[in-house]
Amino acid sequence: MLRNRLPEIEIPKEDPFRFDKLNRRPCANTFCSLVKMYSSTGCVIALNGEWGTGKTTFVKMLMQVLKKDGGHPLYFNAWENDYVSDPLIALLAELKELSPNSDKWDNIISSGGKILAGVATSVVKSFIKNTVRIDSDAVVAGIDEAEKILKDDIEDFAKQKTTFAEFRKNLQNYIVENTMEDVPVVFFVDELDRCNPKFAVLVLERIKHLFDIPNVVFVLSVNKKQLGYAIQGYYGSANIDAENYLRRFIDIEYSLPRPNGEDFCKYLYDAFGFSEVFNHKDRMSLNEFRSDGDSFKRIANTLVASSNLDLRTTDKIFAHTRLALMGFSNNSYIVPDVFFLLCYLKIANTELYRSIIEEKYTAQQLLNEIEDFLPIELLIMDDNNFSWRQMTYTIASLVFMYTLDVNAIEREKIINPNEENKCTLKTKYMDNKTFGEAVYWYYGRRHHGEIPVSHLTRKIELEQGIQGL
Repeated sequence: MLRNRLPEIEIPKEDPFRFDKLNRRPCANTFCSLVKMYSSTGCVIALNGEWGTGKTTFVKMLMQVLKKDGGHPLYFNAWENDYVSDPLIALLAELKELSPNSDKWDNIISSGGKILAGVATSVVKSFIKNTVRIDSDAVVAGIDEAEKILKDDIEDFAKQKTTFAEFRKNLQNYIVENTMEDVPVVFFVDELDRCNPKFAVLVLERIKHLFDIPNVVFVLSVNKKQLGYAIQGYYGSANIDAENYLRRFIDIEYSLPRPNGEDFCKYLYDAFGFSEVFNHKDRMSLNEFRSDGDSFKRIANTLVASSNLDLRTTDKIFAHTRLALMGFSNNSYIVPDVFFLLCYLKIANTELYRSIIEEKYTAQQLLNEIEDFLPIELLIMDDNNFSWRQMTYTIASLVFMYTLDVNAIEREKIINPNEENKCTLKTKYMDNKTFGEAVYWYYGRRHHGEIPVSHLTRKIELEQGIQGL
């Protein structure tokens, strides 16, 4: 069955990282050491990573590791719960799972209820004070009323401090009853950076003011940059120093390293079944197609390893590429390196890809756009890195195919027969001599299978149906 995305990875109880394709077991060992180090005091750890880098899967693996070691991991998806009036309600609902029948749980609920009731009262009083208008005839009465409100506020503040202390004491008793030494409760908070700003800030405040006790470690699985935007949105100003603001709530930060691009490409190649296309017996029977699979893997490894695309976007590129390959018959030219580059552009640079389809560029303009978009280290000649030669020939092939019309006749001449068959195009970063040689090589074989780029883009756009390879 053809997949449209990667399946959820299996996480075995006895070996949570058995099917990990990103080599993150060492990261898990480091992270678990951090948790144990700060278990006695409690802390808040930020597990930082960009969207789509596999944080949620890593968290689920970590939870299984902690369970295996006798720990008490809890999971709270903040984004799925940001409709709740107060995150304290949702956090307590998760915390109850530690020991639903504990007699100490009722004490937590009682003190937690007082906090929520106090919040409701404060909101009502604030609304009254901010909306009631006092006219000039009521100034004296207003002074008396202001004194009363101030007195009530002070009393409410004192009560709130007492209630917060009572809650933390009851919570600590509950935690002690359900944990062992050096085995804290680890509370994972996921997707906080996707919540509405008000809820995100309130989650941080609840954690800081109510759960700052020994043997409770909070792990915020976030993209700190995006969480910073949420904080600025809450306060209505881009001038808020979100980084400094977050330091009030986060004790330790651990950034999840980017996975090895080549390892991930190999995983995607196998998971989406590309070998079913490139190793098909009918294709393998033809000499000119036998190296297509290797050519595809080389260009995919090169582009993915050098780009800053997240795992989710890379997954999407491979998924669509595999689907588009279904449009080819077993004996048709795929030109795998150019084909993957086009699929990559379709997801990673839609504007450039659409301009290629609509033939908006001259050949020179297309060359300039591609060189400006791709990482420069892939293009500059380097004797210790052969990717530059591979990319030079791939780009030369794409540009030459772009100049061909639907009948494979040149719409634009880029080889000058009057100057020893030199290429008329000039590169920005690639070695111009090598690029010219590559273009001339494709020009020389234009009657031996060279096809217009539209032949590939129609497959990518799924315009010609599915062959069912």
